[in-house]
Amino acid sequence: MSEHNGGCHCGKVKFTAKDPIISVACNCQRCRKLSGSLHLGVIFSEENFSVDGELSSYEYVGGSGNKVNSKFCGICGCKIYSKAELFEGLVSVKLGVLDDALDFPPQMEVFTNYKLNWLKDNGCIKESFEEAAVAERLTSILENL
Repeated sequence: MSEHNGGCHCGKVKFTAKDPIISVACNCQRCRKLSGSLHLGVIFSEENFSVDGELSSYEYVGGSGNKVNSKFCGICGCKIYSKAELFEGLVSVKLGVLDDALDFPPQMEVFTNYKLNWLKDNGCIKESFEEAAVAERLTSILENL
């Protein structure tokens, strides 16, 4: 069982996550706006993820049309993870808050039709999907379990 640690910028929130399922790059404008940059996340089972510290929440409608709840540190504003209503039991931890972020190149990308044209794949992406591709993403995630 591989364990990964991380936390927010100010140190008030820390987490531990075990056994990553898959790392994902999302190219949609919504995720770029919410993250303030490119959006990369590592998917973990919710049962393999624990947080120590107080989190604030922001709920919005994702590209699939379903609700997403984003969790962040109320002190420094650092986004820690999000939970999509559609993918029950899974959390997407923001890549930049993991202490060992270099170990997680994206394996899948979604909303490629909105990808910034100067972004290039270095060969790590195994699957790419236009738009939300919800059924295909779910199948891929389950195959990686």
